[in-house]
Amino acid sequence: MPTRLQVAGFVVDFAQEAIFDAAGRPVELRPQAFQVLRHLARSAGRLVTKDELMAAVWPEVVVTDDSLVQAIGDIRRALGDAGHRLVKTVPRRGYMLRAAAMADDTSSQNAGVTGTSSRPARRWLALGSVAILLLGVVVFWQERVRTDASGAVDDPGGPPSIAVLAFKGPPGDADGAVLARNVAADLVSELARSPNLRVVSSQSSFQFAEGKTPLAEIGRRLRSRHIVDGKVRREGEQLRMGVELLDSQDGRIVWSASDVVDRAELGAAQLALVGRIAGTLQAKVAATEQRRALAQPPKTLDAYVLVAHGRAMMVRYNADGIRASRRHFSDAIAIDPDYAAAWAFLGIANTVDIGLHLTGEWDGRRVDEVLGQIRRAIELQPGLPVAYVALSQAQSRAGDLDAALAAAQQACRLSPNDAECLYILGAAHLQLGQIEPALSNLEQAMNRNPLPPAYLPAFYATALWANRRFEEAIRAADDCLTRAPDFWRCRQDRIAALVELDRLPEARKEAALLQAKVPRIGSEWFGSTFGDRAASLRERRVTAARSAGIPDTPTVAQ
Repeated sequence: MPTRLQVAGFVVDFAQEAIFDAAGRPVELRPQAFQVLRHLARSAGRLVTKDELMAAVWPEVVVTDDSLVQAIGDIRRALGDAGHRLVKTVPRRGYMLRAAAMADDTSSQNAGVTGTSSRPARRWLALGSVAILLLGVVVFWQERVRTDASGAVDDPGGPPSIAVLAFKGPPGDADGAVLARNVAADLVSELARSPNLRVVSSQSSFQFAEGKTPLAEIGRRLRSRHIVDGKVRREGEQLRMGVELLDSQDGRIVWSASDVVDRAELGAAQLALVGRIAGTLQAKVAATEQRRALAQPPKTLDAYVLVAHGRAMMVRYNADGIRASRRHFSDAIAIDPDYAAAWAFLGIANTVDIGLHLTGEWDGRRVDEVLGQIRRAIELQPGLPVAYVALSQAQSRAGDLDAALAAAQQACRLSPNDAECLYILGAAHLQLGQIEPALSNLEQAMNRNPLPPAYLPAFYATALWANRRFEEAIRAADDCLTRAPDFWRCRQDRIAALVELDRLPEARKEAALLQAKVPRIGSEWFGSTFGDRAASLRERRVTAARSAGIPDTPTVAQ
């Protein structure tokens, strides 16, 4: 195998374990991802199974598929726009580096990048990098343009960024671990209310809960220089909390705080943390005190713990998880009928069950019942953002798209930096055919959720397709399929974009894969996302499905 390869304008130097762009600048890629790239390059043009890659890169280490998915995502990002085209996903099997994209780079033409004669250039490059780093530190503190050498970047000229890791409970205490995560998730929700912060979604930041990833790597992956971490222990009706604000660049503890918080004071304690975090980052905090005055704490921490368990079970998105979450939320309501969060999350769990047909116990005939649960949450706590997220989802399921949009807009007014609020607003715009604001809001949701669940790039792909940005739609759909190979909606987006690019053979191949997964799918189903005011989008979608060979069969019940 050559020591250097050219890949789509990049030079991959296996001796130095480095990638250089066309200008000779180094491209950031963590070691595990580089080893995945090395193994793919050795087998260029051949399917490399997931098991083979896991055994080669993580020998004798137990890791999940997520580690491999993250590595593939890093490689694609490092190779820029060509990344998704060069590193091909073979669903449910593995990956392939396209051989046609590679060329042996052993000539001296690249001496400015690699080889003996490149040493002066590399020395100047290194010195330049140090100078840039020092300048960046000065700018960070003096002019608030936020960047650092680890790659943890706050958008220049944009709001400062913060990520909250999953707080830790006492060792060996499963209930305590769930409780601690819920405290951290609530802190994320409170931070997201401020319009002057970029708050990373807990769906992304909680992926580092195992504590094995270096802090600098976490900052780079989440594009956040500052990280919040903490520990929580329950002591009767009180919580002993310790929280740290960390600089991911050097691991420095910017500040730490510890306190014993009574159940009734939990909201005020979180609000104080929000103010201190925002003040450190020189960001303004919205007038949260008034909203907090309307919120009632749970009558007992038992109800809070039950909701924490319910939220953890709900995101499994399977029948057992939904049943368990519904039971936990109902038990919390039995203990405290006035606990708004329990009502809101119960409504979300039942909406998910209706939409995904998970248990067969809830269907569209029970939407009014769901709306009643969510309205009860709003009645108890009018300023609860997640209640309006739930309301938008349920109104959409009921077919009242204008009401769904209004609820999503209210969610974003209450929590303008919450990725879930921005997602639900983008989805509501999309259903109404308002494609430009849909794309804008979904882009913002993706920005605040760097490691998103599959449904977010799925809706983003649809918005890109609607705006006729077909190549980008395919890349977003590929990202979705990498995370969830069986998620049929992502394949729909891919088919529609391929048809409109006149790549019919590829579209028909994708359609065959989709029909094998969902045999009852019909062309009309492709347009079921859009309301009557988005008739042109619906027609484009249905036409694409027919062109790809999807028959006009009855649609699956919605």
